[in-house]
Amino acid sequence: MSKFSKDGMPFVLGLLCFVLIVIAFFFAFSMITGIVALLNVGKGNHISVFMLTQLFTALLAFIPLLAFVRMVHAVTASKEFFSKKQSRRMLTIAVCFAARVVLDLLAPSIEVPALLEGAIGPMSIGPSLNLTLLAVTIMFFALAGVFEYGRKLQEDSDNIL
Repeated sequence: MSKFSKDGMPFVLGLLCFVLIVIAFFFAFSMITGIVALLNVGKGNHISVFMLTQLFTALLAFIPLLAFVRMVHAVTASKEFFSKKQSRRMLTIAVCFAARVVLDLLAPSIEVPALLEGAIGPMSIGPSLNLTLLAVTIMFFALAGVFEYGRKLQEDSDNIL
């Protein structure tokens, strides 16, 4: 194992955990400011729907990162590359990203286009398709398949020996 793998991985895992904490604080802060904004405009009856969508969005952002941290930890701690757990973790990440793509299609979003010289164009409210997230989703589904195939190859190799 290279020197970076031995010395650098605990730092990378710590950095990923720090990112998870920052994301959690960001979603908590955005939820609090959203509730305050709804109360200020007299829309207190919409708070439960707002909180539900915020929690769902936070989970869709938090679960893939947590699964990735657990996957990296399993690789560094026990050299567990291709196992059933790793395949499930990769599939969990892909499903969360797919759910986020579907959520973006179903939930309307507000788009404010910026024009030349700092002018703001007309706002539009409607569904959106994030092609980058869709491509990442497809990539993670493919990686989940690769990990499952690698697990089966490793099982066959272990059975032969």
